[in-house]
Amino acid sequence: MRRTAALFATALLAGAAALTASPAGAAPSTGGAPAAESSKSNETLAAENCSVTYNGLNVTGTCTGLDPYQTWGVGGWCTVWENGWQVSKPLWSPTVSGDGSVTGYCIQGGIPSYAAIGFGPRVPTGPTGPIVGYGNKCVGVKDGNTANGTPVQIWDCLGNTAQNWKMGADGTVRALGKCLDVQGGRTAQGTPVQVYDCNGTGAQQWQARADGSLYNPQSGRCLDEYAFSATNGGAIVIWDCNGYANQVWRVPA
Repeated sequence: MRRTAALFATALLAGAAALTASPAGAAPSTGGAPAAESSKSNETLAAENCSVTYNGLNVTGTCTGLDPYQTWGVGGWCTVWENGWQVSKPLWSPTVSGDGSVTGYCIQGGIPSYAAIGFGPRVPTGPTGPIVGYGNKCVGVKDGNTANGTPVQIWDCLGNTAQNWKMGADGTVRALGKCLDVQGGRTAQGTPVQVYDCNGTGAQQWQARADGSLYNPQSGRCLDEYAFSATNGGAIVIWDCNGYANQVWRVPA
């Protein structure tokens, strides 16, 4: 099953709850504003410098020194008074990648009482750069959109992040914190490719071969610039491997 950003946030909240839950029957705390806290994964990251800052009704997480493909977000919980008791409600932020800041919110009301940085799966090592195909066009994520299911297309080479790919040592091809993915895990000729949360499935495995093709072992097909189209916005699909120019790619090395 594909993992979504929602599952990532849920796992982070569950982990945070296990770390700080009060003993059964304990009286609710009436302390003041919490001190900033951060949770860091030494296993996943080596150069992180992340912090959490409380700003009244929300929390700002900031990270520097991250791999630009490393996903992360802010999770935790908020305190709400219900019938004279303090009740914990989730704190959530969007998932982002690389250095920067993101804001976490009390999505069911209340005031933030605990927040932590949570990281997505370890990013594999590998070279980065554009993937250039037929007509000297670049493979890009449509409109730079990070939503699951966003199509991958051909476009003039712009040198932007939507066209910057990592050839992962684990067989993945990544951009914008997502993986190059055969839509629906299908194997049929002509199936489009997209970006999706990295999930370790065969739909996200690619082999750069000596003939310049990018081969997907699960389908037994190659990445293909559909119908030799060099028009901006042209579709990219999987197709029977044939050695034609629209299946020859210059990849980061």
